[in-house]
Amino acid sequence: MTKNAKTVAVVAIGSVLALVLIFIASDLWLRSQPIVHCSDGPHPAIDIRDFTTRYWAYSVKLEATVVDKGKASTELDPKLLAQVSEALQEANEFRKYVVAGYNSCAISPLQYAQLGERFRTLDSLAREMDSLLSKPSLSADEDKKLAGLVSQYGDLASQPRSR
Repeated sequence: MTKNAKTVAVVAIGSVLALVLIFIASDLWLRSQPIVHCSDGPHPAIDIRDFTTRYWAYSVKLEATVVDKGKASTELDPKLLAQVSEALQEANEFRKYVVAGYNSCAISPLQYAQLGERFRTLDSLAREMDSLLSKPSLSADEDKKLAGLVSQYGDLASQPRSR
């Protein structure tokens, strides 16, 4: 390898490292919580990624399970799979509403805490549904239980946005 080729390689590697460091630093800077000044007082803005990690991780896993079940299984009622998918979409829209509402001062910190409880309940229901959906086949009782959980999940996700 010639001296010029080594120089070019070192500069290229250095440039890639610099870009990676800039990306990491910008991501950390963007994640720092800016303060939103609302009529009810200042509160930290919510990063949707943090919110998803805190309240939504299991529902994302459930969504992946439903997609796999829909592709791999004909044992589950297609209507039930469609209801699960619809309920997950409703809950995803609700999540976006909560974050956008809180960051734009439309949702107070108290309402946000109440809605957080709803997300914890949704997460618990998602865990139960995922547990049932991870089984290769369901008994009649388990099928009824899954239908009930899906109904609860959908009802909870589509409740009126404000209390």
